Amino acid sequence: MAKKIGLALGTGSARALAHIGVLKVLEKEGIPIDFIAGTSAGAMIGAIYAAGISPWEMEEITLNIDKRKTITLFTPSVSNSGLLDGNRIAKFIESILGRQNIGDLKIPFAAIATDLLRGEEIIITEGSVITALRASMSIPGIFTPVKYNGRLLVDGGLVNPVPVSTTIGMGANIVIAVNVLPPPQKHIQNLRIKKETRTTQIGKINSKIVNTRLGKYLASLKPIVYVKEFVRKKTSGPNIFSMILQSIAITNYQISALQLTRYEPDFLISPETEFIRPHEFFRGEEAISAGEKAAIAILSEIKDRLENPVKLKGGE
Repeated sequence: MAKKIGLALGTGSARALAHIGVLKVLEKEGIPIDFIAGTSAGAMIGAIYAAGISPWEMEEITLNIDKRKTITLFTPSVSNSGLLDGNRIAKFIESILGRQNIGDLKIPFAAIATDLLRGEEIIITEGSVITALRASMSIPGIFTPVKYNGRLLVDGGLVNPVPVSTTIGMGANIVIAVNVLPPPQKHIQNLRIKKETRTTQIGKINSKIVNTRLGKYLASLKPIVYVKEFVRKKTSGPNIFSMILQSIAITNYQISALQLTRYEPDFLISPETEFIRPHEFFRGEEAISAGEKAAIAILSEIKDRLENPVKLKGGE
């Protein structure tokens, strides 16, 4: 039976940018991916890769997201069900992928979301990519829920933070999982007041695939009036975004620990991302580097197992 490799990309907000580093190593080494399942920000990275955009192109995109653009993308909007309506994120995704359906992607893909009313895991494998990602990334209290087939969907990390089980269900008999969630005790340092951290340097997007739409979209982002003051303002403690994201990340870690015991992947890659706070999407350079280091550390084991057939945990 031919090996089918499934990639499970976990939730993690900004820390999920480490997935790009992992993908760079896997692609450079010629390790093919047959299925991709992703949760929350991991779903976004997975969908972009499944669409045929290389990790190097994703890295270029990341290097064009600085602190100011991060704040603009996550500008609060008035809503009873969340601080953000998700429109800017949806437009950001559209500027990269266009309006594709999941069936149009080059690699079979699934996004994980949670039915807010029933508490059920929802695996989205068809329909609009943007809708699927919006649902998978809708962190309760921050993003407004997404209406989908009569359901109200929120972040998939509430039920399946690292979707190993989904990749197996898709047909993978070899599973590579990437978990970017640090243990709870490592969150403590992130909640302390810190000095200014190093941020990603703005680069130039050279890719023809993303340059036309994405370049125009990033250029069109106009900071709201109070962004300047927000960037410069010094606070005495973590803001509401940090507290909500950190709280959810801790919960996600506990759930993932249980599920990774129940559905043990053949290979588990765990980048050291605790130094990046969940909202720091402008630290992509460091996150990607962490992903590369973690993937390289386990690469010889992956290649050895692939070259020497054995019974793997994902199936026969």
